[in-house]
Amino acid sequence: MSITSLATLPRSIYIEPTSRCNELCQQCPRTLLSREDDRDLSFENFRFIVDQFPVLDRVVLHGLGEPLLNKDLPRMISYLKARGTYVLFNSNGILLNAKRGQALIDTGLDEYRLSMDGSTRETYARVRGVDAFDKIWRNIRAFVAMQKEQNASKPAVSLWFTAMRENLHELAGLVDLAYENGIREIHLQRLVYFEQGMAHSKQALFRRSTREELALVRRCEQRCQERGITFTAAGSATPLESLVRADFLRDGDRPWSGCQRPYTLTYITSSGNVLSCCFAPFGHTSAKEYQQERVIGNVFQEPIEAIWHGERYDAFRRAFESDRPAKHCSQCGLNWSY
Repeated sequence: MSITSLATLPRSIYIEPTSRCNELCQQCPRTLLSREDDRDLSFENFRFIVDQFPVLDRVVLHGLGEPLLNKDLPRMISYLKARGTYVLFNSNGILLNAKRGQALIDTGLDEYRLSMDGSTRETYARVRGVDAFDKIWRNIRAFVAMQKEQNASKPAVSLWFTAMRENLHELAGLVDLAYENGIREIHLQRLVYFEQGMAHSKQALFRRSTREELALVRRCEQRCQERGITFTAAGSATPLESLVRADFLRDGDRPWSGCQRPYTLTYITSSGNVLSCCFAPFGHTSAKEYQQERVIGNVFQEPIEAIWHGERYDAFRRAFESDRPAKHCSQCGLNWSY
């Protein structure tokens, strides 16, 4: 990557509206690892951040918290849409009542991604740590109906399924739920593991899937095709390819090297900390390690331009280009696919 390509700031960023959450997911670093203090990003601080980026093509408004907990979320979306930005976020749907749903439609939000890691109440509660399955589906049914009544094409609603041995058997049931409730996209998401809780290598399917597990995914791909449901996975891979492909071998012992995130995007937490990407919160062993090894700067202490072109980011990129990248980079492409 040339120095010239870094001359401008990223046009795609993640901003965490809140670090609070109303679930205790058993594969999430927020539940299982040390983390930043719970806080909401104020609208004024949000504007302070985004106004530092001359051009923003795409903004993802989520991190380790549940975005709908921040009362200023609709204002944030509207502010970005006024700039012509494509806006999306993942959500657990617990708070998606009629008022919030209408606000999302009114703001012009482009995508609403519902995290749904099971097709039964029991499995959902086991994976997500709360018994909210029935409430979430009442909410999403009402929201889709509201969109239909208003002929609102946005936001596009999709289901995001973190595939694990714990829940893969419910994928076919999730296809049925999507179809019955007018949802026409399902995304099979990799498990990013760090050997705690359900975020454990024994739960991972990437390059570990059995013949039976792959056959199940293949049947679900066919089922989606028959029902007009788009079935996607990381990058340009199909869900089946995302579990078996071996493109990590393309650069020998440097499986992370195909990632462009160090040069094209950045992730900003609700406290203003700048991280290299959404994988950075995974796998650290202490708050000290997180601060020293994962945090590149803070936008409330220095401008994003100074951070993006600063020594800490440069050191991170030099390590990325060497044989000794940051820990969360070294695992990408090897233990999971980026």
